[in-house]
Amino acid sequence: MAYTLESEEQDKIVLLDSVPVPSPGSTEPFVIANERQVAIVYRIAEIDFERYGPFSDEDEPFCLVQFPWAAFHRLGPPNDEGLGSHPLAAVGLKWYQAHEVLKSSFVASSWKRVSPHHPRRHFVFTFQDSTFECVAADCVMSGVYGSADIAGREAFSLFR
Repeated sequence: MAYTLESEEQDKIVLLDSVPVPSPGSTEPFVIANERQVAIVYRIAEIDFERYGPFSDEDEPFCLVQFPWAAFHRLGPPNDEGLGSHPLAAVGLKWYQAHEVLKSSFVASSWKRVSPHHPRRHFVFTFQDSTFECVAADCVMSGVYGSADIAGREAFSLFR
């Protein structure tokens, strides 16, 4: 991936408040994808339990987030200890957060012609052992579930 941080007008990081915050220490996010959409399932942080609950004491809440009209996605390095080496760390990428990159240099350099029907937005979610990046038309929270198994079944049902 190529990022060019040449201008203050590029690569503005904003936190997404439309999706739950990833849980610190969460190591089990997983991605499901086809050629038109991507979905990620991850454990939510306790600070969002009240907002998305109620949950029972046995629940381990996971959310399902969809990215329609995805053009790119990856789940891999850096982890939380190496996040400072990510090119977007210099402009505010944070641990255990869901971000959008406004005026993304990655999108500008890789998708010069953007369809008005399928805009290209850049999203970055940070976890303990990995970072998820996706370029898609949108980021939509589809639901919060009491366990990874339930969230996973719901995610797979989207791709039937």
